Amino acid sequence: MRIEPGDSFWTKKAMFSNAERQYFETVRRRKNSLPDSTAPPKETVRAPNKAAPAKKAQKEKKTMAEMTPNKILYLNPLTMEANFFLQTLNSMNNMTMPPEMDPHLANLLERIMVGIESYMDRNPKYVLPQEMAAPGEGVAFVQPQELQTIKRTFSCSACCNRIVGTNVAKASAHLWEQHPNPNPNNQPVQPHQTKQEKKQAQVKARQHITVRLPKKARAMIVGEITNVFKDKYPIADKLKVIPEYDVIEQDLSKLLSPGFPKQPLRVYKFGSRITGIGNRSSDLDLFVDIGNTFHTFEHRASNATVAKLRAMKKFFCVSGDWRLINFIEQARVPIIKTCHLPTGIECDICLNSMGFCNTNLLKYIFESQPLTQYMCIYVKNWLERCKLTEQISTYSITLMVIYFLQLQALLPPIAMLQIEDAANQAVLVGPWVVNFAQKSFSELRLQQLQATVPVIKSFLRNFFAYFAKFDYEHFVVCPYIGQANVEIPKVERMLHARYSAYVAENPECSIQLKKPMVVQDPIQLNHNVTKAVTKYGLQTFVDYCQQTAELLEEPSTNWRQRCGY
Repeated sequence: MRIEPGDSFWTKKAMFSNAERQYFETVRRRKNSLPDSTAPPKETVRAPNKAAPAKKAQKEKKTMAEMTPNKILYLNPLTMEANFFLQTLNSMNNMTMPPEMDPHLANLLERIMVGIESYMDRNPKYVLPQEMAAPGEGVAFVQPQELQTIKRTFSCSACCNRIVGTNVAKASAHLWEQHPNPNPNNQPVQPHQTKQEKKQAQVKARQHITVRLPKKARAMIVGEITNVFKDKYPIADKLKVIPEYDVIEQDLSKLLSPGFPKQPLRVYKFGSRITGIGNRSSDLDLFVDIGNTFHTFEHRASNATVAKLRAMKKFFCVSGDWRLINFIEQARVPIIKTCHLPTGIECDICLNSMGFCNTNLLKYIFESQPLTQYMCIYVKNWLERCKLTEQISTYSITLMVIYFLQLQALLPPIAMLQIEDAANQAVLVGPWVVNFAQKSFSELRLQQLQATVPVIKSFLRNFFAYFAKFDYEHFVVCPYIGQANVEIPKVERMLHARYSAYVAENPECSIQLKKPMVVQDPIQLNHNVTKAVTKYGLQTFVDYCQQTAELLEEPSTNWRQRCGY
């Protein structure tokens, strides 16, 4: 029986071993490299002088050729296993005592025979040695005498992986003697653990490890706090309104309007740039309302919304004024990440209006209590230097600042603002009230603090100290209620009736409370904005908060000594 030619064998074969594949790839390379004796001789063309990189490439190619073996030996893995089995079987047959059988052996032998039948029923390809095959075909086998040079070594995992012998008889004797001398070298014994137990052990170990603040974060904390605001605040305040935003809005409307000619289109700006805590590298967030969808709420984007984003994506791909960076389709709120080339500003474009509504609330709070804006600029920069932004977003840490100041009676609970507006016509996005009473703090009987450096530093120190000791396991950070000790099991009963009605109709859309950290969105009440935070991420955040509070407690002189440098 002959095997197929090397050009088409393994590529069309459903199952093949690594050795077969390597062999036939080598055959193909050799065949392609051989000159065709029937072809007419070609004219010799002198190659031009090549630069040093070409010589280097040739040298690397030569080195790789020298490393490639001239002959690849074929060995089916089953051949090795069958050889070991036959060795043991022959040794048992050669014993003078009559052979013995037990239920376990009978079961295993039956399974072996069934496995052999299944293997043969699949019609395995028969591979011939080179001396028996046609020219250019066949395989160089590992010779049977070579198999005898491979010996097995048995080790016992219950005895610290101690080697117990090189044959089955010695391994059996070790088990029959019930693991004699299990730890001869007094190695530490590791109890057998499941994957879940190992993961739990790692989590417990991490809880006892204090992660040290990154150097950049420590340098910012121990430095003069005025330097942070001297650089960051003027830029953040200026970026709230710049002419480039109008250009982006006009260009975006011009780009997308032809794709939706029968639907009204409007662009809304939101995000950290608009609230006044952004920087030059911040993205500009844009909500595109196509077909009056402002009041439509989707817990997760529908197929229609994703299809609309895909249609929008095509316009960015062919535009000369926009460069498509990424299309994040699987997110809770899918976005198109793009760059507006005339202004150089990167934009995140979505079809969800909740971000715009949240921005309006933050703008009102920052304008009414400027201390909030200063604190948010600082903690945003701190979060970036601590490299925690993958789990805790700028919006999440901003809500934590708002909640902290609510507990100091410096900001009103968001529920109070919405209750005040209930007498008027409430603006709804789905079940959520998105407008609020923009009353002055004197009307709310709240104190408006002057944001001086000592005041800001004092509140920042208390902020980090508070969240370093916060009981995340039992309580919610809840700006909507704005009270201390909002217990996780009771929080849903404390929310507006709109939440209960929505969750009753959509049980899968309730707020995710079984998370290491729960920070509730004050407008979209079923959204835990920190649901992505892991236990280790939370522990790192707590450690960083504790160290930051301690550093802010100390005087700002000789910062190198305080940092331990």
